[in-house]
Amino acid sequence: MPHPGFHGVIALAARKAFSTKHWLALGLVFGSMIPDADGYPQAFAIMVQGMEAHVAEEVFHRTFTHTLFFPLAIVLLFLLIYAVKRDQSLLNFGLGMATGSAILHSIVDILGFFDGVGLLWPLWSINLYENVKLSDQQIQMMRSVNFLAFTLYFWYLLSIAKQKNTNATYISRLKIYTIAQAALFATFFALTFVLPFKTYNTIDGAVFLFLAFPNVLWVTWKMRETIEA
Repeated sequence: MPHPGFHGVIALAARKAFSTKHWLALGLVFGSMIPDADGYPQAFAIMVQGMEAHVAEEVFHRTFTHTLFFPLAIVLLFLLIYAVKRDQSLLNFGLGMATGSAILHSIVDILGFFDGVGLLWPLWSINLYENVKLSDQQIQMMRSVNFLAFTLYFWYLLSIAKQKNTNATYISRLKIYTIAQAALFATFFALTFVLPFKTYNTIDGAVFLFLAFPNVLWVTWKMRETIEA
């Protein structure tokens, strides 16, 4: 049950505690959310291969992109890029991504969610809540909270932009996105009482992965001036 918006909120609040180096804060915010991109193979397995939602989540979610190997791979990739480009900002971005992925995503997932996290996947996973069993409707409700989390993330970006007087030309569009995410939350929360589990997960997954999640990453890039302020 990814809630990347909450990770983004935490990263925004904590970004200056890590470093003020150019683009490190931007990388930190990206890194705090990007591990949940492993939802794409999970969605493919559900929608194309017909795999049961809970099985697909166990197989694909919170695996490689939630390991400690993932931030290490990010660091190595950006060190290679730096060796070619000699661009310190890009290296800062990569270091921020690695830090956000390891600390502000995977560690937070271990403490705050009900699924196991494969820190050393496929060798070892940890789940502090393995004895907690949620009903299908509770799982659906938690999924709908993804859109509430994005709403809060956008609202936080707006408040920082107004305070710092940054991204003035993008604020009106971000307000529309914030309202849209709030509407998605209200819609999908209501659908948890109406749709059967499999149908709900298919629709929710499609909207989340093919609309809401890529949009939040694009908004993050567009709001880089605010994040770095």
